[in-house]
Amino acid sequence: MDWNNVDLKSDYERNQDILDGYSFETLLLEISCNLREINKDTVRKQFETELQNRIRTAKEIFEANLNNIIKDAKEYRNMK
Repeated sequence: MDWNNVDLKSDYERNQDILDGYSFETLLLEISCNLREINKDTVRKQFETELQNRIRTAKEIFEANLNNIIKDAKEYRNMK
C-alpha cells in the first residue's frame, strides 16, 4: 500500500488505521529486546519513545494524504 497516496475510494485503504495499535504484547517484546535494565524509568522511556514514533508516522501519513482527505470530505458532503 502506498501510504503517500492512500486511495480513499478503496474500502480496504479507507479502513486502514492512521495510527497503529500498540498492545501490551508489543511493549513487552520491545522491553525484552531493547532494554538492558528494566525499571520504571527505562520502561516509561521505551513506551514514550515508541508512542512518539507512532504519532510522528501518523502525522506524516496524514500530511501526505491531506489533499486526498479534503477532496473526499468535500465529495462526501456534496452527496448528502
